[in-house]
Amino acid sequence: MWAVVLVALAFVAASRPTVKQQQSPAAARPSVQAALAAVLSAAGPDTVTAVGPYRQVGTCSLTAARRGVEWSQVVDVYGPTARLAGLTDRLPARYQAKSELSFTGGGRMTVAHPSPFLKLTVRAAEKDPGHLIATVDTGCRPTTGNPYPAFLATASDPERGPAKRVFGLFDATPKSWQRTELGCGAGTVTATGTASSPLPSPGRVLDAHPQPGRLITHDDARYVYLDHGRGLVVTADGDRLTVTATTPCR
Repeated sequence: MWAVVLVALAFVAASRPTVKQQQSPAAARPSVQAALAAVLSAAGPDTVTAVGPYRQVGTCSLTAARRGVEWSQVVDVYGPTARLAGLTDRLPARYQAKSELSFTGGGRMTVAHPSPFLKLTVRAAEKDPGHLIATVDTGCRPTTGNPYPAFLATASDPERGPAKRVFGLFDATPKSWQRTELGCGAGTVTATGTASSPLPSPGRVLDAHPQPGRLITHDDARYVYLDHGRGLVVTADGDRLTVTATTPCR
């Protein structure tokens, strides 16, 4: 008897989802992107960003009888002004942003709620000054198919041009390409590849071949600069080279 009652209750719960449970990852995407665009605006003009993919990061239970999925999108922000100090106050007031202890250990992070069902966190990258990581999590959502083809855009040849030029300076070949975007117009093309031997410091190579635009920041492993409004991040790790080229929000 109790088994019948429990099944009936599960059916009722599954047939009467909450508002959040009616919103698929596709429906949540504009709000996710708007929250990340707000972070880019709050970070200031002297920064370069790299937009990550909107992707599934886990599974979950919507109800006792209904499975769901969790999606997330990340944006990396680089530059001397990419600091948590003051960021909380520059986000929209309705986000109710506040500073909390970081879940990765020491330090603080900014936590905000752009909408009742989204969570925004902004934290400083560990042992990497001038690098912020902003993440928006959707929480548990109903699945309507995976992957969503609309989220898997392909970079055009002109969009690949800046990264290809950088790879040529390192005598390396890009092996994979990824194109990601935000609704504000920001878009990132990421190229990843390897060289036949360990790579030199990006600064050493790029300083020897001066690039157009303006240097934002650099260290032994990364070189960040602006080229006619587009932000480039060049990262070398052993024989692996990664280049992101990002157009800003319009």
